Amino acid sequence: MKKTLLMIALVTSFTAQANNKQELNKIESFSLLKKKGKYAIMVQNKTMLISSIITGEEMLKNNSKAHFEIVLIASVVKDIAEDNELKEIMKKANEIGIKFTSCEFAMNKLGVKKNQYLDFVQTTPNAFIYLFELQEKGFNQIIL
Repeated sequence: MKKTLLMIALVTSFTAQANNKQELNKIESFSLLKKKGKYAIMVQNKTMLISSIITGEEMLKNNSKAHFEIVLIASVVKDIAEDNELKEIMKKANEIGIKFTSCEFAMNKLGVKKNQYLDFVQTTPNAFIYLFELQEKGFNQIIL
């Protein structure tokens, strides 16, 4: 009987320790973000654009005062001009506060005109310089 109780106590103890360890390894991903944080992601392709939009939606859902901007370079510059499904995704993202800025250098190289974009898409002569400017303004950045 003592051995059985000892075994039950040991199993319970190990189970509790395992559960505590799992909880310690879990990170509260939004708890460390600033209430009025500034975030910018530079993206090159459609897949990364969609992933960035999902990230922005999640961040703004948990922190509506944050500023979230996606800077567009390379092939995605042409994708957002031609892909109507992508335009709809971007329109919904913009409605919740995600900003979009496209690189004019890439637009020129790919034959894209500003009038092919939705009205809310801003442009900048050089996306890399623009990203440096955002950094100077205190934006946290990721380049994908």
